[in-house]
Amino acid sequence: MPDAPDVHLEGLLRFPSYAFGKLHRAVHVEVGSPLREHWVLVYLEDRANRISQQEIADALAIDRSEVVRLVDGLERAGLVVRQRDTSDRRKHCLSVTDAGRAARRKVDAEIEAAHDRLLARLDPAERATLHRLSLRALGYDENYRPLPPVGE
Repeated sequence: MPDAPDVHLEGLLRFPSYAFGKLHRAVHVEVGSPLREHWVLVYLEDRANRISQQEIADALAIDRSEVVRLVDGLERAGLVVRQRDTSDRRKHCLSVTDAGRAARRKVDAEIEAAHDRLLARLDPAERATLHRLSLRALGYDENYRPLPPVGE
């Protein structure tokens, strides 16, 4: 995944967030599928469906209007169903369809394959360390449980 030889990135590559951003964009290009739509499907399926658009916006740190746009596309593709919330008619609840679950599994496999290509220079132990440290930096342990706040 190196850049063109005439591009000097040393100053930028010293920032982990820049390096991770480049990896994220490379995965996006490799997969060729909108990753934000995939993250919505993953979140919905992992949370056992019937999730509000606001909850998705909060969980994924995406603007509400962007969530509406994403859900509109997923709904048109038959990957999610949007229904009125029976307890609050102003809200919609979302559920993943069978087609959405199949699409999620397909993109999961594509993401794994892209990771294999992009992280090929790392051995399995290094990949596990990278993942564990990334989770820790985000405030989670290796079992995805929140860590105590810093300083406690």
